Amino acid sequence: MRIINRYLLSEYLTQFLFCTAGFLVLLVGNFLFEISNFLVDKRASFSVICLLVYYQIPYILMDVFPAAVLFGVFLSLGRFARERELDVLRTAGCSFPALAGPLLGVTFLLCIGAFYFNDLVVPAANYRYEQEIRRIVYKDFIPFIQENVVFKGPDNRFFYLRRVNERDQTIEGVLIYQNDDGQRFPRLITAASGRIEEQFWHLKSGSYYELDQDGYITTVAGFTELVEDVGEDLSIFLGQSKGVEEMSRAELRANMTLFEKSGLSISSFAVNYHLKVALPFAGLILAFLAIPFASLLPKNGRVLGPAISLLLIMIYYFVTVLFREMGVSGLIVPFWAAWLPNIFFLALGLVLLFKVVK
Repeated sequence: MRIINRYLLSEYLTQFLFCTAGFLVLLVGNFLFEISNFLVDKRASFSVICLLVYYQIPYILMDVFPAAVLFGVFLSLGRFARERELDVLRTAGCSFPALAGPLLGVTFLLCIGAFYFNDLVVPAANYRYEQEIRRIVYKDFIPFIQENVVFKGPDNRFFYLRRVNERDQTIEGVLIYQNDDGQRFPRLITAASGRIEEQFWHLKSGSYYELDQDGYITTVAGFTELVEDVGEDLSIFLGQSKGVEEMSRAELRANMTLFEKSGLSISSFAVNYHLKVALPFAGLILAFLAIPFASLLPKNGRVLGPAISLLLIMIYYFVTVLFREMGVSGLIVPFWAAWLPNIFFLALGLVLLFKVVK
């Protein structure tokens, strides 16, 4: 039985790697085509193009992974079914669950690896890619500057910044006011300028005000330099934040906590937080679907297998994108927006698998 399992797994992994490489080449070519006008307009060098491709490969690999699993199962088991090797093995006493078990086990291990790859490598690569794009865009211009930035932070703090220099994290014209529970009027901090280091704001040339219940100033203290602990790293409000595709699950969780404290919507963070698990394990879900499909194909269905694989993966990606947008829009709870496509395809796969085993 071990020899048979090695034989099946060898065929499956060969087809999986072949499909991964093929899809990767196609999507890299598509990526280059999409940004070709941008690269020509910015006169990007060959080394810069290679660097952008290098940073995009992890993201593309995660897009490819579920499709490669699906096609790998279809092509390997489809060949066994077409050449009647599955019939021979089952006639010899090998049950279908015994044949499918090792394949699903290996796919599960691949999904665990994909999860850690998607959580650690992909966000870092996406961040470096965005930084490189920003460097190309702004290399001929002054540092990116925002003006009149207003936002609400945690603990009922409100911030107004007349100007923010994104590149060196300096700020000008600072006004911070905090309205504690039970206080009719807020406490105020003003400063001419400052510098941000995560949750610590180094403010210069300003004043600190406290007001009583009637709104009269009771305390005024001027300062040359003040280090204010704002409680959180608020760079997400200042243009220095990472996009959701550039964050690990831990970073997404931290931003969800920050946004909840600030009273802002966390739907986008929450959906992507759950997708960080749902998408890598889509490979296992699609394997459950592909195994019975491959064994039920007609013996002469050489073209039918890849065609069904392509149709299934297109439907899966369409449904995933649809539910993700519905989750971000708040129409569906984020957890279900991430997992409902997997649950649906898993249920369909289990029904077909039961039919084959029966």
